[in-house]
Amino acid sequence: MEYILKHKEIPVMTFEMNENNYALMGINEILDEERLPFGLKDRGNRTQYAIQFNNWLLGRGLSESRKDLTEIKKQFNAESAKELLVKAHGLNLTDHYWLHGINEKISWKEMNFFENSFDKLLPGKGKGPEIDDSVNNQSPNLCIDGSIEKRWVIKDGKRVLLKGSIYKRMQEPFNEELASEILKENNIEHVHYKLRRTEDNIPYSECECMVNADTEYINAYYVMNMEEYYRKDPYSHYLEICSKNGLTKARENVDTMLILDFLLGNADRHKGNFGIIRDANTLKWIKTAPIFDNGNCLFFDSEDNDAEEWGIDTMGKAFGDSNRLNLKKIENWDFYDKANKENIIEIITLSLQKNEKIKASRIKKIIATVKQRMDVLDNLCQQ
Repeated sequence: MEYILKHKEIPVMTFEMNENNYALMGINEILDEERLPFGLKDRGNRTQYAIQFNNWLLGRGLSESRKDLTEIKKQFNAESAKELLVKAHGLNLTDHYWLHGINEKISWKEMNFFENSFDKLLPGKGKGPEIDDSVNNQSPNLCIDGSIEKRWVIKDGKRVLLKGSIYKRMQEPFNEELASEILKENNIEHVHYKLRRTEDNIPYSECECMVNADTEYINAYYVMNMEEYYRKDPYSHYLEICSKNGLTKARENVDTMLILDFLLGNADRHKGNFGIIRDANTLKWIKTAPIFDNGNCLFFDSEDNDAEEWGIDTMGKAFGDSNRLNLKKIENWDFYDKANKENIIEIITLSLQKNEKIKASRIKKIIATVKQRMDVLDNLCQQ
């Protein structure tokens, strides 16, 4: 069956998919090269481009690592996450790409979720992030990445993301709250997360959408793949591309992110969790994205009996090094220089104390590790 990919109302390409399993059969015609999915370019090898496009499509759908995926597929009578994505027209609340059958007479104006309503929480249901019976197949919740259970709802006219936890300690929502408070305290642009609880007292985080009907988010993976960077430092490469596209404060913002990631031990700052915001109409780059997705930090996935083995360094996925090694790249230390260290410790302590599943001894060990990281940052600032 032939489909068309669009960017808002603008046709971008046509392609064929198998009607039975939704496998991509090939690219038919590129209609607007400038608006091809970001970071994907038709360099003459149409087969290779089809592989890249298929990976891009798969990345828009529900992750195979979501523990509720089997239940969701059963709920919507689908064989795969890709089938769910196609049925939902690939619409999300991140960018302005979508797809439909070539003969379908539908428009962006009537379909997009920035301007149109979608599923609501059923009365009497918990207010958590899981997908329940109120979700239909025309929903951004079938085109949302990540392994944690999450869902979009409309609250007071705003698009709001609810996000749960994977681990039994349920520390991630508390981490989101404390990271937001640290950034707010220091006037750093960020997506602000609030701690909420379901009717069953299960914690989750809540944040507003960082883009709207005129802007879209492009993650660092696609930004960095705009140009070849084999044997090139990924950090420098990313900043060079941002600079070429008019983002003059990119280094300052990325350095702030790296400092925070070391301080909290963020283990999940992969290239999907930072990037840029662009104008969806003109395609002009506006700014680096506000800092978001800080839940996987402060030993969120470690057991208490492993505390003696906790170190001050953690894996830094943003640029291929550990979070401590990434500090060597930093030139702008304003965030940490001006930060009130005692306030940071207090924010972390008070947030974690709200979690009845976290022992006082665990909090004490976390705070001790954060203070050790502050010592490292203090020494680097003085050099």
